[in-house]
Amino acid sequence: MFFIESLYLIFSKITPIVGGIIGFGSIIAIHESGHFLFCKLFGIHTPTFSIGFGPEIFKKRLWSTNFRLALIPLGGYVEMAGNAEIGQGEQAFANVADETSYDNKPFWQKFLVGFGGILFNFIFAYIVFCGLFVIGTSDKQAIIISSIVANSPAEEAGLKSGDAIIAINSTSLVDETGLIENAAEKLLDVIEKHPDKEVTLTILTQDAHYAAKKVPVTLGSKIKNGVNCGSLGTGLRSPLPRLPFLQALKAGIAYTNQNITMTIESIKKIFTQGTLQGVGGPLMIISATTSSAQHGIIPLFIFLGLMSINLALLNLLPIGALDGGQLLFV
Repeated sequence: MFFIESLYLIFSKITPIVGGIIGFGSIIAIHESGHFLFCKLFGIHTPTFSIGFGPEIFKKRLWSTNFRLALIPLGGYVEMAGNAEIGQGEQAFANVADETSYDNKPFWQKFLVGFGGILFNFIFAYIVFCGLFVIGTSDKQAIIISSIVANSPAEEAGLKSGDAIIAINSTSLVDETGLIENAAEKLLDVIEKHPDKEVTLTILTQDAHYAAKKVPVTLGSKIKNGVNCGSLGTGLRSPLPRLPFLQALKAGIAYTNQNITMTIESIKKIFTQGTLQGVGGPLMIISATTSSAQHGIIPLFIFLGLMSINLALLNLLPIGALDGGQLLFV
């Protein structure tokens, strides 16, 4: 019995990590596939398509390209003939000047090759969120706690990822038909109006098979737009309803556009407010992906959709190492 319990514990810890790495690698693969497919469309030779860096784990040659999986899953690349980029393949074709050379292609083809990864990340996000509206994301009509900030009021109150919030103080977030209109905005409004004060959350906990209980929480505080606001210290998400196919497409496109706008605003704050709050590198992203994987396939896909948007927009920045920098040079 001890052996079985130990084995279960090991697998329960390893499986989300593997899921996180695969999830992050999938976003990279989708991005690089955009570059690769436009290269093939325009007749540009691609000696190597790599997911990850460092020592090779797996290699398969197809369509005159070596597809490889490397040990360090922190990025990827498509090696192109006639396009020298240090650290991306053996560069044996870097100075090729024939019809398979990237350097000999017209401007518009170079642009589409460079933009291909960004385009594919956007397409993936639209597909994910439209699909989630087709199937619906939860049978629990409540605001779901998706993550807990360390040492936050939420952690001190014993809240956990996966708990569902159905009311705060006397403000109910649900009725007999499910979530009320603008439930998330109402929740955040009450939180922000009570900095450093106690509020009472009514939650459905996973531990009690989603039985309702009231939890007192002493909120923290933060400055938002020059105003002292309450802070709970959680990530929150609302369930996406199941809709008829055409309505799901419309809602999924609108939801994706909304997240694109929010991500652009976050990126703007990096430059206008000089803050890197919320910005993480590949290791932090893998960690967050792993955390999402622990809560099931739907939270994982929601996170991957959001990450795909982030990767696309960050790659648009006109910085030399990013696609935006390459597009600027083109």
